[in-house]
Amino acid sequence: MGRRRGFLGALVRDMEKSANRSAADRRRQERRLEAVHSRALEREMVRFEREHERYRIRVEREAERRRIDQEREQAARQKQDAKEAQLSAWRLEYEEHQERDLSIDRIANDAPEVEDRERLYAEVAEPRTFEPVPFVPPSPPNHEAKARTLRQQADMEVKGALDSFRPETRTLRRVQLIAGMTGIGGIGLQFALADTGSSLGSVAIVVGLVGVIVAHLVASDQATRQRRAIEMKATQEAHARLEGSLAVLDRETKAEAESSLQKARLAYEDATASARAEFDREEGERQRALQELRDGNTNRMREALEATFPLELPVPCNVRFTAQSSTVVALELDVPEPSALPTAEAKLLASGKVSYKEKTDKRLREQYLRLVVSLALRNASEAMLNVPTCQCVELRAFRTMIDPSIGGVVRRKVLDVRFDYPTLAPMTMEGIDPVLALKHFEHTIKLDKGGSLQPVDATP
Repeated sequence: MGRRRGFLGALVRDMEKSANRSAADRRRQERRLEAVHSRALEREMVRFEREHERYRIRVEREAERRRIDQEREQAARQKQDAKEAQLSAWRLEYEEHQERDLSIDRIANDAPEVEDRERLYAEVAEPRTFEPVPFVPPSPPNHEAKARTLRQQADMEVKGALDSFRPETRTLRRVQLIAGMTGIGGIGLQFALADTGSSLGSVAIVVGLVGVIVAHLVASDQATRQRRAIEMKATQEAHARLEGSLAVLDRETKAEAESSLQKARLAYEDATASARAEFDREEGERQRALQELRDGNTNRMREALEATFPLELPVPCNVRFTAQSSTVVALELDVPEPSALPTAEAKLLASGKVSYKEKTDKRLREQYLRLVVSLALRNASEAMLNVPTCQCVELRAFRTMIDPSIGGVVRRKVLDVRFDYPTLAPMTMEGIDPVLALKHFEHTIKLDKGGSLQPVDATP
């Protein structure tokens, strides 16, 4: 019984160890896949940054050239400035020459790496969510001008009421008139009774003068009180009407603002619904196109290849493509002639002047061979990256050359190569030598003793 328990315990322990090892293997595999994906993304980012940096440098150099041209015109009478401009122009000329030579040599090194394209396409295929534009309420209607007009009308009403005001002082004016007549009568009595020594005339004069003054003061005070009362009444009435008008205007403003807000919201909802429907339609088409592309639909493959080719390269290269099946893409390249290569090497002398030295024939042959193979590797990598089901790129490169047997220009095949995904995927393009990389693929190429490309097939 003890032996049986020991055997079962060992069996259970072995099963646990096997399960732990399987789990550890799965975790290591997941970490390895994540590391591969991370490296692929990093390489794509480095490649994008390098292209962006080259574009920025070209733009800066073009701006620098324009500035130099302006300086040359302005420094026609200033020898030192002209000399500095010349030195800058030589430096730019040297840098551009070097950049063109380097960009041609790096055509293959700038090719994309396709080792993790499935994960990349899986990320591209993630459904996108619709994000509507935030609603911005319309500005409320501004009726301040109308309110200002209503206030001015109220002020005009008060002013009109004051302008038409006439004080009710007729009784006091009569009393004032009687007092004045009394004073005048007193003056007459004063002359008439001058010999008698009577003071009646003086009393009449004083009474009349005091009566006039008192009546005038009382009339003025009464007129002021009446004007104040009229002004207060007119102001109250005008303000009451103003408040009513402002209340009506405020209600109209609120109603108009509410109506405007509702219309704007309805328009926003309609626009958002239309945008959502359009987004859903485009997203559906995108997902359908991606799925068809990942399923190996040849029509979608052709669309992807049409969007990819021709590439933006430092030398012209015509490309024709055919989606032979879901896994095979055929490419035909018309590579440029050796004359597309810079035939001289540039050197910047200590004086600042650019010196050119003709490249040797051997150097030109080597560079042209590298150019042809680089164009093949670059186009094959781009095709394989943009067609996720592509496992093989059958590529033929043609060159238009003079056939001495007929003395005319003919199109001859100079390279026939079959790039397969398992071999191409793990290659690191940054440091690759495209000519040496050919040995890893099925290919046909022919060089003469001097290293010049020769036709591999006499048939055009």
